[in-house]
Amino acid sequence: MTKVILPEGNVTETEAGTVEEIIFRLGFNPYEVLATADGCLLLGDEFCSDDVELRLTSIVHGG
Repeated sequence: MTKVILPEGNVTETEAGTVEEIIFRLGFNPYEVLATADGCLLLGDEFCSDDVELRLTSIVHGG
């Protein structure tokens, strides 16, 4: 299971998959969070295996 640190600080685990799949699976909008692992920004199509600790950070954007 992939460990995910949510924007509010809670920790959860989910099945491995792409960053985009994990974001959707956890109920987040991919335009409202950034995903990082080991301090590096991840793109939506990058695969997160079971040994990755993924951190989701809320972002604010305007239009």
